[in-house]
Amino acid sequence: MKIRLKNIWKHLAAVVLGLLGFASCGEEIEPLAMYGSPHADFKALGTVEDEAGKPIEGIRVAIRRDFGKDYYENDTIYTDKKGDYLLTKYNTLRPSGLLIVFEDVDGASNGGEFKSAETRPEIKQTGEGDKAWYQGLYEAKADVVLKKK
Repeated sequence: MKIRLKNIWKHLAAVVLGLLGFASCGEEIEPLAMYGSPHADFKALGTVEDEAGKPIEGIRVAIRRDFGKDYYENDTIYTDKKGDYLLTKYNTLRPSGLLIVFEDVDGASNGGEFKSAETRPEIKQTGEGDKAWYQGLYEAKADVVLKKK
């Protein structure tokens, strides 16, 4: 009788645990392993012109990311002949805040000497993530007009 009572408890425990979801349905499920950290792709782009609407080449564009009250990760690029700049970063942190600083570093070349300017552009999500680690594509567009010194 002792053996039979032991079997009843085993079957009863299996039924209760099965109802609670602690048993599989006969299929072995391999767990999905995910390694990494949340990341996104990012673009900063725009145009730099003078007050007459003429593009300015050679302007240094420093893109600084806001992490609390300090700015880190200073990416520097330069405008081309059309006054355009484009920074593309892959597998980066999702941007939370940016400060973009525009500086004339070549003096009188490329149209004269210009005063520095800065802006905090709006960051828009332009591409969806995968609902896992990849958070999507983000873009910050800032067109600026620099004044002569």
